[in-house]
Amino acid sequence: MKGFLLPGIFAALLFIAIPACAQESDPFLVTEPTKPSAGGEVTGTAECFNLINKAPYTVYGSINTNYFTRDDGIKTRHKSNFRLESAGAAEFCTFGPFFEGRKVELVLRTLVPIFDCKTAITGDIVIHGRRKEEGGTETYATCL
Repeated sequence: MKGFLLPGIFAALLFIAIPACAQESDPFLVTEPTKPSAGGEVTGTAECFNLINKAPYTVYGSINTNYFTRDDGIKTRHKSNFRLESAGAAEFCTFGPFFEGRKVELVLRTLVPIFDCKTAITGDIVIHGRRKEEGGTETYATCL
């Protein structure tokens, strides 16, 4: 039993010590953080806008920015999901990255997307909707 215990402890210490040494001597180790690579314009101050629901029912959706590449190489984007009651409003703020023309993507959905557009954020974005006589709804937004 002693013969097995001592080599096991030695091996465990060896595996713990090797990664620490390798990190110190690795010439490819990046020690300074890098900024994400943005696919569009990024502002120094937050850009804010209002989303207003004028539909006679609750509306679900999301506001999405343009894609950017994180420091670890993963391509992603910022996404803010919302739920707006009838006659509800919400303020959104973002630094970007924006799509061309300083725009964000607006997606309205039920279980699946039913409307999407790229809209400027220079004013209020209004969601409209109506109930159809034959059943269902028609939902859209006034994109800028």
